[in-house]
Amino acid sequence: MKPEELVSVPQDLTLVNDAELTNLSTRVTEEFDRINQLEVTPEHLRYAGELADNSDRILAELAARKARHALASEAHKAKMLEEQATLLTRMGKGAKAEAQAEAALNGGPTVDAEAIAAAAARGTTTALMSLIGDRAIGRDITRATQRTGASLGETARHAPSPAGVPNAKLVVTASVDIPGVESGKGIASLGDMTNVFQRKAKAMPVTSDNPNYQLVATVRNEFQHTVDDRTSPGQIEELFRHLTSQDKKDSLVAAGGWCAPSEIKYDFFNIACESGLIDLPTFGVSRGGIRFPVSPSLADVFGSNVAFGGFSTTFGVGTVPWLWTESSDILAATGSPTKPCIRIPCASFSEQRLECYGVCVTAGNLTDDAYPENTANFLRLVLAAHSHAVNGRLIALMVAQSSAAVNTGSFAVTGQPVYQQIYGGLSLAAVDYRARYGMCDDDVLEVVAPFWLKSVIRADIAWRTGIEPEQIPDTEINSHFASINVRVQWVNDWQVRAAGQFGNATAMTAWPTSATIMMYAAGTFIKGNGLSLDLGVVRDSVLNSTNDHTAAWSEECHLIARVGHESRQYTLNFAVNGRTGAANGVGANL
Repeated sequence: MKPEELVSVPQDLTLVNDAELTNLSTRVTEEFDRINQLEVTPEHLRYAGELADNSDRILAELAARKARHALASEAHKAKMLEEQATLLTRMGKGAKAEAQAEAALNGGPTVDAEAIAAAAARGTTTALMSLIGDRAIGRDITRATQRTGASLGETARHAPSPAGVPNAKLVVTASVDIPGVESGKGIASLGDMTNVFQRKAKAMPVTSDNPNYQLVATVRNEFQHTVDDRTSPGQIEELFRHLTSQDKKDSLVAAGGWCAPSEIKYDFFNIACESGLIDLPTFGVSRGGIRFPVSPSLADVFGSNVAFGGFSTTFGVGTVPWLWTESSDILAATGSPTKPCIRIPCASFSEQRLECYGVCVTAGNLTDDAYPENTANFLRLVLAAHSHAVNGRLIALMVAQSSAAVNTGSFAVTGQPVYQQIYGGLSLAAVDYRARYGMCDDDVLEVVAPFWLKSVIRADIAWRTGIEPEQIPDTEINSHFASINVRVQWVNDWQVRAAGQFGNATAMTAWPTSATIMMYAAGTFIKGNGLSLDLGVVRDSVLNSTNDHTAAWSEECHLIARVGHESRQYTLNFAVNGRTGAANGVGANL
């Protein structure tokens, strides 16, 4: 008698939710119990075997889901404990964090993924068929028991992943106002990212006069270990020991090789930096330029009769200031001499106009969608190069408004210690500048010098006997110049990258023997900022016709105005040799 088959189990159990799967397992068991009460026939055994196989599949799926849930829970818990330990370590309570994390992990439940998979592979078919086999006879029982082994392929497809903690990965979240995409939703793949960009692009209006910029997604990287400026040297050393431990090394040399093909790394090597930029008092310019009065100095007040000249000037009744004696007063009764009076002159004005610098970068839509890392890397290079180019231009404007360079070879002789030559040259120039304009001895003078001159000083001092390089940090070098009230800016993009200079395609093999510096009173130069446009992604009708878009557009306008009296240039001569003067005599090193 053929049994009525009352239970049907879907082939793909992954589409069945947990509640339905549990209910289906109960129904299969009840149906098996019903068939077990009937007469043993080949048809009954076939149907019972199908029920047993279906029961194996259902139990394996339930076990796999339970294991995955447990693993996910453990991974989440481990991540929270790790974050807590990191916070405690930053607060100086690292030992406590480690103890809490270890106690929590040791006390928590453990999941044996391999045991679950093995149990699922064995299944319940053998036990069920044994029960029927006790009541069966002959070859029908033999054929039935040949079906007792569960499919290992099926079990492997439903077995839980043995990974305990997910790997570090990029976290990409969608922006707001993207049609059909939830705000803040994670973007799992490059295909999803492309879809988000396409949705946003279709929703953007095509413009010609008013370009439109929209944020599409935000990317951040999550790592198991993170190092930043708040990480102490001790924590970094501990992390290095962990990453280079024997367990980590063993995991990299497992027998049999990697098997998997090499992973493609899309990140670029980029070391561009925007340091050494000129620092000037800055203000806004709204009308294309500025006009400012030419300020007279103390040296200009007395005109051609300069009593400010000191002991070299002869005073008299006609000089400014005048010299009035009793004899002069007696003669004045007849109307001569008279005391001269200075008339305040009308101030003349100088003018500086803004000049603008900018960059425009065009990117192909398809290339940007398929390889966004390439676009991002190139944009970073362009913006860094733009900053250096503008910095060089601003310094050039300052040089153009400075006096011609004076060679200091007369008091900084080549072959003498570099530091003494530079320090002595700047000291002499500072005294001369202050004396010229009647400044106070402690008034600050600004000095602009190429950044590599600082390394020249350090290299020369490091060659001296008994001097260690770590004894001459930047702060130590700057402090010596601060002692003579000179503030040095070590700038980039000046006296570099040309032939025979640092940064040229031909590598330098020897230190330079001279450098030019600028010296001026603080506030002599000011920088004006005018128009500033800094746009992101721009789409317009013209570029859309070629399937391109403007990946970056930046334009800024500046001016450099010399509102002070004078900026002087000096050429300092030197030679790196670590030499010090004799202990006594004219060449003594003071």
